[in-house]
Amino acid sequence: MTNMGNNARYEEEQTAKYYEAYYETKYKRTDMLEKSFLTKLFSHFSEAETVLEVGSGTGHFTRWIESTLGFEGYGVDLSKAMLKEAKKRWPRGALLQSDAARLPFKDKSVDVVVFITSLEFMPDAAVAIKEASRVAEIGLIFGIMNKNSLSTLRKQLQSKTQKNSFYREAKFYSISDIKKMLDEIFPKRSLIAFWSTTVFPKGLGSFESSRLPFGDFLGIIVMLRDVDE
Repeated sequence: MTNMGNNARYEEEQTAKYYEAYYETKYKRTDMLEKSFLTKLFSHFSEAETVLEVGSGTGHFTRWIESTLGFEGYGVDLSKAMLKEAKKRWPRGALLQSDAARLPFKDKSVDVVVFITSLEFMPDAAVAIKEASRVAEIGLIFGIMNKNSLSTLRKQLQSKTQKNSFYREAKFYSISDIKKMLDEIFPKRSLIAFWSTTVFPKGLGSFESSRLPFGDFLGIIVMLRDVDE
């Protein structure tokens, strides 16, 4: 997750420096479940070779997309501090500074564009999605902090009580919110090929993903081919 909007916390070098540590400690289980789930989502794009992550932060997922899933990975982020840390961890990585509303890529120049907990921090999510749709040849993947989950509700409460400033400017989405947004961008077209959620409370069982709409992490696949924009 990273800032593509105006959250100054993501421009702090201290934040970027310790960002990856969260995946190795507090969010280790979440990271494992999200990557397992994302692997299933990417399997829907058997023809894809290139993937662009918008809001790539320290490159945590972009590196994984290339090194583990085998795609040619690209990452863009607005935060100089995040990109500086990303390049330390992935010196040869294809990482660029860019606003999500003006991606430095030609029309249909990559196969898949992915947002992994970054859409929530964008000033205008619809504009970012439309721009990603311009760049993507085959489709989009959304990995979103699900608005209809207990974890997101806790984040919202903490931000209101000043206990967690990271999410103060975040806007959270549900599957119905994304469907509505896509309907407005592409009127009268049904583009969502699949959706599901993962990262459920430990007491609910061991399943990794389900169509239950209240998992912490919402995954959505959008197919763009044959769409007349």
